[in-house]
Amino acid sequence: MKGKADLKVSGGKLLRAEVEIEAGTVLAASVDGDFFAHPEEEFEAAESELSGLPADSLGDAALALFSRPGLTIYGASPIDIAKALKEAARAAQAR
Repeated sequence: MKGKADLKVSGGKLLRAEVEIEAGTVLAASVDGDFFAHPEEEFEAAESELSGLPADSLGDAALALFSRPGLTIYGASPIDIAKALKEAARAAQAR
């Protein structure tokens, strides 16, 4: 099942999260929107590391992954990203 969530964060920025879940496991997850991440490779690595995780731990895992040392996010926070992903996971599991 696929789920999507749009979230406005402080400052009016928009985050869009998409998650694909099958049998309680995250198959794919992505986040985009009005923010920048540096270096982009670290952000992409964090996104890819969400695959294979249990869907019910997505929020906590995302918070840890997007808070990793060496990754700076401008216009959003790791908490915002985790919240958007968690909402997308709920939407996917509700289908």
